[in-house]
Amino acid sequence: MYAPIPALNLLKEFEDGVDDYFAPGFELIAFGEDDGGYPRLSDRIRPFARATGSGSTYAIWLLDDRADLATLPVLLLGDEGGVHVVARDLPELLRVLASGWSPMCGWDDVDYDDERAEEDEYDPCPRNPAFRAWLRERFGLEPAEDPNAVARAAGAELGDAFAAWIGPLVPDAVADRGTA
Repeated sequence: MYAPIPALNLLKEFEDGVDDYFAPGFELIAFGEDDGGYPRLSDRIRPFARATGSGSTYAIWLLDDRADLATLPVLLLGDEGGVHVVARDLPELLRVLASGWSPMCGWDDVDYDDERAEEDEYDPCPRNPAFRAWLRERFGLEPAEDPNAVARAAGAELGDAFAAWIGPLVPDAVADRGTA
């Protein structure tokens, strides 16, 4: 078993069955064994994937003590700074991954970039159509049309709780949002 989250175990099986990226820069890592570059957060996060080829990380945020970890929010921990809520739960993140857009973040914000516009000569994730079909068959989910809207909605819904938790630990994560 890869993780205590059935959906991540299924995703691991899918990833092991393809020979290339199915989402730009996305790659599962040992569940919960990394701190995503933020050791002060390690007791409340469970990193599970590289979000980009440069080292940004996705992590489950242990917002509360609910048993189903797949229903907890997902954070993006930027390799050059920035910590952001990008999905309200794991299924929402899977929809973002299926979009084929790639995350970029700094301290101020997170932005998903549509790399598909550059696909004329290079496809950054040739297995994405297979992933989309898998996501539809396994979970009945479709790709997010606009991953930025997903991230903004998650951030808006969870912003106060996020700022209250992370502000004392990583002040830069909330300083530019006027909530520090």
